[in-house]
Amino acid sequence: MCGICGIVGEKRPDLLRRMMDVLKHRGPDDEGARETDAASLGFRRLSIIDLAGGHQPMTGCADVWLVFNGEIYNYHELRSDLEGLGHPFRTKSDSEVIVHGFEQWGTDVVARLDGMFAFAVWDERDRSLLLARDRLGKKPLWYRHDGERLIFASEGKALLQHPDVGRRIDPVALELFLAYNHVPAPRSIYDGVAKLEPGHWLRFRHRKLEKQRYWEPVVEIVERRPEAHADRVFHAVSEAVRKRLMSDVPLGAFLSGGIDSSIIVGLMSMISRAPVRTFSVGFEDVEFNELDPARAVAKHFRTEHQEFVVKADAAAVLPKLAWQYDEPFGDSSAVPTWHVSQMTAKHVKVALSGDGGDEVFGGYVRYEAVSKSARIQGAPLGTIAAKVAAPFIGGGKYGKRKKRLLGMMDRPLAEIYRDLMSAFGDDRIELIVDGRHAGEVARHIEEPFGRVADPVAAAGYVDLLTYLPGDLLVKVDIASMAHSLEVRCPFLDPAVVASGMSIPGGQKLGKAVLKRAFRAMLPKAILDRPKQGFAVPVAKWLRGPLKEMMQDLLLGRRARERGLFKPAGVKQLVDEHLSEKADHQDRLWLLLVFELWAREWLDGNSSQ
Repeated sequence: MCGICGIVGEKRPDLLRRMMDVLKHRGPDDEGARETDAASLGFRRLSIIDLAGGHQPMTGCADVWLVFNGEIYNYHELRSDLEGLGHPFRTKSDSEVIVHGFEQWGTDVVARLDGMFAFAVWDERDRSLLLARDRLGKKPLWYRHDGERLIFASEGKALLQHPDVGRRIDPVALELFLAYNHVPAPRSIYDGVAKLEPGHWLRFRHRKLEKQRYWEPVVEIVERRPEAHADRVFHAVSEAVRKRLMSDVPLGAFLSGGIDSSIIVGLMSMISRAPVRTFSVGFEDVEFNELDPARAVAKHFRTEHQEFVVKADAAAVLPKLAWQYDEPFGDSSAVPTWHVSQMTAKHVKVALSGDGGDEVFGGYVRYEAVSKSARIQGAPLGTIAAKVAAPFIGGGKYGKRKKRLLGMMDRPLAEIYRDLMSAFGDDRIELIVDGRHAGEVARHIEEPFGRVADPVAAAGYVDLLTYLPGDLLVKVDIASMAHSLEVRCPFLDPAVVASGMSIPGGQKLGKAVLKRAFRAMLPKAILDRPKQGFAVPVAKWLRGPLKEMMQDLLLGRRARERGLFKPAGVKQLVDEHLSEKADHQDRLWLLLVFELWAREWLDGNSSQ
């Protein structure tokens, strides 16, 4: 796991050095650079595989040079194939298969790689640069093309070291952030700066860009008995965990007490000879504390367990997150993710996590809401009456939206699902901005939803393309790499994703098939436990320890003078939340982290 950066079309040793330095947290173990008149490549290394021989930039035939961030799980098989084709290998590193694979297959090498990755290959022969990103977006890759030059890096803060990279906000990106907690690729919050989408490669040659999608999730519903699906899932997840135990350094696992991380820890315990090291985070607030079930799982599998309790002092960590995340990031679970990564990194260099289990196996409550909405729409017209429909919408977070959802029953399911996903929906976004880009905001969810007929499968498909790579994987990558920790996600193995996306929606709601697959391995209490999610007591924090900070930042002079949000609308949200007239925790958290980010990167012109 590493940090990569580079410049094509301009030789700037001073700039490359600054870009590498600002990525040091991603790779404190080693560094390397290669500079020519045409291209400069920079590298910071977190050593995981082949500690002695994995130095980068790496070359094969001396005309092809690589900088690579990630892990390739099938590199032994690829190496064997390439050696059979006459390629000599000098190291035991997984990185080297990319170099020789590119020499042999060109851009087709990308689709042959099984792993998480972002890499750049400079080909001196035709003076071209290839950028590529893994299928589901585990590893980030930012770039800027101005018609003459291409600059790229693992994180946006490295691009911002270049004096020509402006900090003007993209207004479409701003509205996307307000709706979905994050800025989805290919946009970034900065006008003129882009992020390569998951499952894509991009080639820069003769000052022009060529971009191609090489993979996307496919929904192929197969009508099998639940037992048959469960067998396939068990074998796919087991193999995915086994592959991700490849390491030359100590590794462990995040353990939340939910079914996904419990499955990962259980399989690790079955495969590993030594006790698994597990790490959990909880809150002082009992309502949000998952430490007890995590302890139960740790005891069941006899792990070496560590815990951290997050106190109501997020004010101390929020400025650090504002610098680390490069652009405004509104998922409040970044706070506990930061803390569990910090704790874990003190003991191991690699951790496995359960990310992806909900999207692939139907775990979110909102999937039940969209499924029940579909059933209501398909029922005789009279049953849409509120008194009959209300019990079918669902409880929890989405139960609060019953009245609004019932009012949307004559609208397409894609629009209903977008409303479930949005922090600032159509009824609220114009309170603080003009909402001129509502069409693009809507298309981000509605267009991919419309590609799949099964409503539950459609929701999972949308999340694999949007919420997972734009929110969850960014959250984990930035928080973990800030502490030089690599995180691997077995549920995002392509074979696991394919097995999950073949299950009919009605069968996998509530992770029914996943639970069936692992019911013999897991404690019954974990199987029967309702989903809690990585929830954070934001509403209480904003009325308590973060109240003064929220008021000072959101209602202060600097925010008003910046002119991005309507002051009256922001004040209305603050007043209604503090008086408990309404719960605006998600919206106010978005505005709070945005203001902290703006003070760091817009006002402060940060270059630390």
